[in-house]
Amino acid sequence: MTDSEVAVGVTHVADDTMKMTGCGSCGMYMILEGAPGKSFVCMKCRLIELMEEKIRGLEMQVESLVEFRKGFEQIMEQRHEVSEGKSSDLQMEAGLGNSEGRLGEESGQWKHVTKRTRQRKRRASEGEIELQNRFAELENEEGAQQVVTEGDRARKKRRAVSPIGKGEELMEITPNMSPRRIQDGLKRITRENGNGKNLQPEGTGDRLENSTVTRKRQVYVIGDSLLRRIDRPVTRADPENRRVCCLPGAKIRDVDLRLKRILKGAGKNPLIILHVGTNDTARFSLESIKGDYARLGRTLKEIEAQVIFSGILPVPREGQQRCDKIMTINRWLRQWCYKEGFGMYGHWEAFMDRGQFSRDGLHLSREGNRLLGWRLAQLIKRALN
Repeated sequence: MTDSEVAVGVTHVADDTMKMTGCGSCGMYMILEGAPGKSFVCMKCRLIELMEEKIRGLEMQVESLVEFRKGFEQIMEQRHEVSEGKSSDLQMEAGLGNSEGRLGEESGQWKHVTKRTRQRKRRASEGEIELQNRFAELENEEGAQQVVTEGDRARKKRRAVSPIGKGEELMEITPNMSPRRIQDGLKRITRENGNGKNLQPEGTGDRLENSTVTRKRQVYVIGDSLLRRIDRPVTRADPENRRVCCLPGAKIRDVDLRLKRILKGAGKNPLIILHVGTNDTARFSLESIKGDYARLGRTLKEIEAQVIFSGILPVPREGQQRCDKIMTINRWLRQWCYKEGFGMYGHWEAFMDRGQFSRDGLHLSREGNRLLGWRLAQLIKRALN
């Protein structure tokens, strides 16, 4: 028996076992193995039947909930009506009792008191209130003349006490006038009369000196090129009293030489934040850097200011050796600042992401500038408060 004959025999057997069957629900035909039952239903129709049963169950639950809510609302309405009826009965009894007590006093008739009726207060008769005009004396001419003469006497007394001489203009000083307004008025009188005398009333000079506005503390952020584009977040809170001084390529010695020139006119006890040292780590040894920091510290003590050193940031392009050197300097700087009475604020852990630096691996990217500016602004806020 050849292979072709065997294959034909297998196909005949397969044809005998597979039969075309139609679904009794949707009428779709399917090829099934074996002889299915007379009431054959496909899988899709079975799922639809199950879904319809669930929907019918949900509808029955909704109907029962609606009926329960209607019954609950009816019970609440009945209770409300019963409570309103009781309250109205009590008010009727109280009104009748009050009307019986006032029967002979007011009108001699019964009054029906409803729920919204308010008991009005009994007004006293006009005969019980004593009416009086407080300004009756001003209507009299004699009283008015007396008031005018008293006012003239008071003005004459002030003119006699005033340091202004005869023939000069009199400026009346009231308690509500501000010291600045008093001073402006005296200057105007002196200018008009051509007299150089000091016409300030006694005691006004002290008030004017005490009322001067104190100047806010000045804040200076000084450092190398890493401070680029941080002026907005740093100076946003107080642009008049905060300054950012960026010195590209500056080293510790350069900041020491320019510090007094930068802080000229800084006022009393300014806040100085120094971010410098990155360029020194590339060229100088540890001992040289420590000596430069010591000289800068002596200059800062001569200025008498609040000083905070900002820690040196990592330099990703230089590798692990440069980073180890910077970490050593930061540790020494923290100890030295604590010994000398300065503050120290580190940023090492906040700038471990390479995306916070630009392509050269030295300067900061825009994201890094925003982060450094925000951190310095928060530092200034804590230091001033």
